[in-house]
Amino acid sequence: MTTCNLPAPEAVHPSAAALHQLKELLQSDSAFAQALRATASTEAATQLASEHGVQVSPEALWRHRGTLIRGGLPTWRG
Repeated sequence: MTTCNLPAPEAVHPSAAALHQLKELLQSDSAFAQALRATASTEAATQLASEHGVQVSPEALWRHRGTLIRGGLPTWRG
């Protein structure tokens, strides 16, 4: 029996995958995008993302708040 050693796929950092998922949700769901912009804190934004099936840490969300939507503006007020 011959085995083939294929390179293992690169590990994707969980927060990177969650942020990508969040970006897609922001682009596809304008109601979610509007609700996220109306949140008053990072914790509220994290909770809203969680309610929509995106598990992202408050720290990752805060670090990337200006890159989640086009134009580099903060995604929420908090």
